[in-house]
Amino acid sequence: MSTIPRQPIVMPQSRPDPDPSADSPGRILDTLNSAILCLDAERRISYVNAAGEALFEISANSLVGRYFASLLSQLEPSSIIDKLTLDSIAFTEHEAVITLASGKSIVANYSIYPFGDRHDGGEIVLEVRQLERQAQFAQDELKQLQQQATQQLARGLAHEINNPLGGIRGAAQLLQRALDRPEWTEYTEVIISEVDRLQSLTSNMLGPGNRMHRDALNILEVLEHIRKIILAAEPDRIVINRDYDPSIPELVADRDMLIQAFLNIVRNAVQAIDGNGIITIKTRVDFQFTIGQITHPLVLRVDISDNGRGIPKDLGETIFLPMITDKPDGSGLGLPIAQEIISRHGGTIHLHSSASGTTFSTILPLEKS
Repeated sequence: MSTIPRQPIVMPQSRPDPDPSADSPGRILDTLNSAILCLDAERRISYVNAAGEALFEISANSLVGRYFASLLSQLEPSSIIDKLTLDSIAFTEHEAVITLASGKSIVANYSIYPFGDRHDGGEIVLEVRQLERQAQFAQDELKQLQQQATQQLARGLAHEINNPLGGIRGAAQLLQRALDRPEWTEYTEVIISEVDRLQSLTSNMLGPGNRMHRDALNILEVLEHIRKIILAAEPDRIVINRDYDPSIPELVADRDMLIQAFLNIVRNAVQAIDGNGIITIKTRVDFQFTIGQITHPLVLRVDISDNGRGIPKDLGETIFLPMITDKPDGSGLGLPIAQEIISRHGGTIHLHSSASGTTFSTILPLEKS
């Protein structure tokens, strides 16, 4: 059995499991979607919750003791810095653009609350509510409802098509046996082969309706298996870069279904590249991530990126609907099937595309269900 290469990766440490002896307020704050930071008189961080770790993509151990200003861009100063020096009782700003030190910009509502004697430069509590996340929650809910409706329609249509196909194939086989001229059997063979192709297509439309078999698995082994399949088919044209976090805990999932889902996504990336190209597979752990109406304390994120031509804007999120594709030889079923498999595991897939390439981010809960 081949081993997964251990590449030198600098990653924020995973947040430790809550200590049963820890104070309950801290555990409660870790369940919030808002980033909560406590700042001392010198505006250094004395506490940050799990959502704060996710916002800044830095562990609590590394954040505590740092000046809050060091987390923000020095090129595009944020209004937060000025507001932290005010002696008002409390302050809230809506739809503020905040540029982080990493260069990432977010739109958020933030509130500043005094904690102690503000006039003596006491401690304060800073709450940041990222608006993109709120919009993403609603989008995830809509996507799940949309997917369920379209999948039911596709399955109903597939059943209606599949039933007469069996009769057509059987009649063609009987006719083939009765024919006494070999040149005529060519026509019946065409009928049979086309029926088989249509039945395969309708089977894909029906999707993975079988029962899932959940087991603990290493996601890196699944992704390595897919990498080998793709490189075997495209040994000279495609380069696959790996950016793995080796500390990701085991995932409880159906291995065969996940292979099918990620294989469909990677194949979509391959088809989006004209000529030679690069695909990057990246794995990370995120904290306090909400999918639909459920907030998960720990999730796995698998980003599959390509440097292809991107997805046309008029397709957008409809790319996950059955029979929607921008490829001349595509069936439009690979991504909907991948979405359904991930949805059955309690996860979701997000799409980010531009003229320089596309990234599909697959989010899967890591807690056992």
